[in-house]
Amino acid sequence: MNQSFIKELEAIAGKQHTLSDPESLAVYGYDSTPELESVPGAVVLPGSTDEIIRIMRLCHGSGISVTPRGSGTNLSGGSISTNRGVVLQTSRMNRILEIDEENLTATVEPGLVTSALHREVESRGLFYPPDPGSMHISTMGGNVSENAGGLRGLKYGVTASYVMGLETVLADGQLLKTGGKVVKDVAGYSLTPLLVSSEGTLGLFTAITVKLIPKPQSKITMLAHFPEMGQAA
Repeated sequence: MNQSFIKELEAIAGKQHTLSDPESLAVYGYDSTPELESVPGAVVLPGSTDEIIRIMRLCHGSGISVTPRGSGTNLSGGSISTNRGVVLQTSRMNRILEIDEENLTATVEPGLVTSALHREVESRGLFYPPDPGSMHISTMGGNVSENAGGLRGLKYGVTASYVMGLETVLADGQLLKTGGKVVKDVAGYSLTPLLVSSEGTLGLFTAITVKLIPKPQSKITMLAHFPEMGQAA
């Protein structure tokens, strides 16, 4: 990855959002996966779907790999570039685009922290059940990429159970829209479930539409003691 390529990235996302110094690259060389590190060639923080499209086209034409990254809380190495490619970090794209209370859906950008969505929908009497243990740090894009779950998954299911639609930029820069707010969506291939849990191998999410449910009227916490682990299981 030469300096002319770095300059092209800077022209798209801005110099302040394009990192190539050794210190910054070292920070993005690992996630929460134990004993796995690999320093990328560059890190870019786009601020819009259009910027992601242009970055993907540039990298595709130059034969340089792209690894999407949210908060890096995953345990599968999914946000680490293994061949000195570009890490595309989505933290700037962190907006709630819409909360449709009538149709019980929310549409968000991939860099939105999961707990921020929880707070907003619950203030409206609604509920987004998936609750990964890292939800105060992890992002919605990462949750979808990793099909994150949590303790509430035992009752409500994991992220895949709530993703209704995706806007995804493919490797060559094409924009793909799948699913939507319609529950009965059976025309053509069912691509949304394929993209969920793909860990960035099929594309980069730029908008995510999830299903909401009414907020439960009450909740309780139960503590049970077991003398042995086998009995608890």
